[in-house]
Amino acid sequence: MIKQIRSLFNKIMKNPDYRALLENFSSLTALQLINYVFPIITFPYLVRVLGVEKFGLLSFAQSFVAYFTLLTNYGFYLTGIQQIAIKREDKEECGKILASIIGAKIFLMIVSFFILSLIVFSFRKFRQDYTLYYFCFAMVLVETFTPYWFFRGIEKMRYITIFTAISKAFYTAGIFLFVRRSEQVYLVPLISATSTLLVDIEAFRVIYLKFNYKFVIPMIKDIVYQLKDGFTIFMSQVAINLYTTSNTFILGILTANTYVGYYAAAQKILSIVLSLISLVQQTLYPYANRLVATQKENAKVFFQKLTKIAGISGLIISLLLFIFAPLLVKIILGSGYLPSITTIRILSLLPFLVILSSVFGILIMLPMGYKAEFMKILWGASIINITFALILVPKLKHNGTAISATITEMYVTLTMWLFLRRKRITI
Repeated sequence: MIKQIRSLFNKIMKNPDYRALLENFSSLTALQLINYVFPIITFPYLVRVLGVEKFGLLSFAQSFVAYFTLLTNYGFYLTGIQQIAIKREDKEECGKILASIIGAKIFLMIVSFFILSLIVFSFRKFRQDYTLYYFCFAMVLVETFTPYWFFRGIEKMRYITIFTAISKAFYTAGIFLFVRRSEQVYLVPLISATSTLLVDIEAFRVIYLKFNYKFVIPMIKDIVYQLKDGFTIFMSQVAINLYTTSNTFILGILTANTYVGYYAAAQKILSIVLSLISLVQQTLYPYANRLVATQKENAKVFFQKLTKIAGISGLIISLLLFIFAPLLVKIILGSGYLPSITTIRILSLLPFLVILSSVFGILIMLPMGYKAEFMKILWGASIINITFALILVPKLKHNGTAISATITEMYVTLTMWLFLRRKRITI
């Protein structure tokens, strides 16, 4: 057994493509750990220093401004990666792509700023704390220039991990050094934006000086092209938000907070597992685009192997979640969350479904140019999710929400599979 593992490892290390995938996956795994560890350090401190009222105000302001981050990021986190992955050897063309996407994001950021200002000064709830909303918006400004998607496109994920670690370290130090009283709540988003900005500057230095990509001033027609190219992905992202984040909102509207707690706790455990699936997707996405663009027949073979591995892995994870749901609840959540056991078991099918839909949708449909069809499937999922939630939640509470989420993911996976079959893409 050990000899077989060693032999497989040697084969992987001899293949430059697989070696790069392994390195990128390791980098993204480290990135995920960083994103978990640093909040664990600062979160207990912030909730105590700010107090319930100010922490709640900060959370609301950040969630409100997050909509503008979604608008500004548009669909570039996928279309940008796709374009760079295909053209990464052409330094001038990649510089042109980078400049045009940054230009498009600046335009969307300006639009977001005017919408924010209109809302803030039109409603008293926002107007009385307008300073905090503008400080939170500073993060949208910084995210406009963050080029992490570019490093994903050239498959240099380790730089993202390094930059994120430095940024999180600056943020953590700043929180402990400068936030001492609840009245200093506005410093939290300011520290976050500043720490990210400092690292963004270094990221651009690496792109232009270390990797020698060309600096290009964007042209209007290139910016317009990026906005058109990213539109379907943006709408797909809106749809994804509707059929994921809307579940807790509908549950809270139709039932008591206790049931929201049961579902949210179960969903938190699922999100840890699903984040691992996201790591695989992010690692393979640039490679899948490059393979489709340069070796289409090899891409089909790769997708067939990937589907088998993904399906088996997802099924094993789903079975383990179903079997060990009681143990997970007792260890992680405690005896007060025993009703979450059934909820986790209903949701336990999600790893199997999500990993397959990620392969079918993100790794096959998008690289092959089926963006519009991808968007239509996700919008259909949003309608199905909201419909079933409204029907099931009043009677089944948190478990009704879980059933709705599972039915929706079944629809997404099955519809994508049928679409690929119609296109004679054998998987």
